Amino acid sequence: MHSIMIICPDNSLLKESERWLSKYGFQINTSQSFEQANKYYDLSAFDLMLVDQAAIESLEHPASEIPETPKHIVLDAKPSLSTGVNSMAEGAVYYLPLPTDTETLLKHVVNTLEQGDQEKTTPTSDTLSSKPVLFAASEREEALPLGTPGSGIIGQCPPMLELFSDMRKVAATDVTVLIRGESGTGKELVAKALHNLSQRHDHPIISVNCAAIPENLIESELFGHEKGAFTGATTAHDGLIVAADKGTLFLDEIGELPLEAQARLLRVLQEGEIRRVGATQSTHVNIRLITATHRNLFEMVKNGQFREDLYYRLYVMELLLPPLRDRGEDISILAKALLEKTCLKHHRPPVPYSKTFDKAIRSHDWPGNVRELENAIERAIILSPMDRVEAANLKLASQHHTKGKSSPISTESDMNATLPEGTTLDDYFKHFVLTHQHKMTETQLAHSLGISRKSLWERRQKLAIPKKVTTEK
Repeated sequence: MHSIMIICPDNSLLKESERWLSKYGFQINTSQSFEQANKYYDLSAFDLMLVDQAAIESLEHPASEIPETPKHIVLDAKPSLSTGVNSMAEGAVYYLPLPTDTETLLKHVVNTLEQGDQEKTTPTSDTLSSKPVLFAASEREEALPLGTPGSGIIGQCPPMLELFSDMRKVAATDVTVLIRGESGTGKELVAKALHNLSQRHDHPIISVNCAAIPENLIESELFGHEKGAFTGATTAHDGLIVAADKGTLFLDEIGELPLEAQARLLRVLQEGEIRRVGATQSTHVNIRLITATHRNLFEMVKNGQFREDLYYRLYVMELLLPPLRDRGEDISILAKALLEKTCLKHHRPPVPYSKTFDKAIRSHDWPGNVRELENAIERAIILSPMDRVEAANLKLASQHHTKGKSSPISTESDMNATLPEGTTLDDYFKHFVLTHQHKMTETQLAHSLGISRKSLWERRQKLAIPKKVTTEK
């Protein structure tokens, strides 16, 4: 049984989690402050701490007063990106807003505990300290074998084995890496694996989705700003690049980075210096940059959407991730691993992986790749009986059929009848969205396609699919 310490004031929304976490089988203790927790408990004996940001703000020196073990998750009733960055830099595994729904918090609790369990089976820093500082990537590979669940990225097909071979060679260096692949193929997992295999593994990896930050804020969030640099800048702020100092900065969807921010990033790569927005002095930073995109950056360069000089700075080493549909037996291997993980997440007994279920998995094209597969399996587990998982509950887009005139979705045969022979998956995706978007919300579209709203947005961008136009009557 895992033990969790909750540190929060009596009026905190976090206190409500004590009751339902206990129902899931966790041993829960609570304290109103770090002072009280240290007085009555040995915090190192716990597997995890859930901490209200209000309890951290009461500390004089949070960085030195928050113990390194156990790992902790910070929850904040007044969340902000700058507080989140500081929390992660000071050792928090996750930073979440309050209130947070039970499913989200449970997912992050389970993920953190799983990481802790895996670390207990690998060499500790004390064990590794006797090795030379400049160890080879192969030595890290012994503790983090690529292709297995322990490494966070699974695969045994020839394209993935070739990818793992390249990753081992690249990880031992500090070269900039560009990861290319369709949405949902696991580009962030590759970035994290590279970091874990590198000499920087004891320092943070900061992951940033360039498409998720508003364009008018991205320079401030990446590079930081001085007090008074713009309206609302009431305090100075270190950016995410500074948070990644001595570690790795992973910029996902680098193609969405505005041209002005591209120029600033180029200076970081060329000079190893960063200057906050509104500052006159530069600060030296030491980062390893890994980027990812599903877009064709070379075409963007030709169209004036991406800086040519930055493109060649990023294009030192390229890693290509194959789409799930091209990974053969890996689809079944991944499905089995995800099935086991999802049962654990939802506190369900393990269920058998049947031939019927595997046939349904293998017959789908998976336009959303591994992300879509994970979502589909979670649906199937939730909707199926406790003792088995039913293929029909995957509810894949290709399995939808009209159940009466009120259904907004056409039958698969009707859809295929409107498409010429030889239609590509992208053509099908575009046709489906354009056909149904005037009758469905973005959430319904994403659910019907078996992908997340983020994946739907990314594919809209990639395929230039316009959103529906709403008019007032």
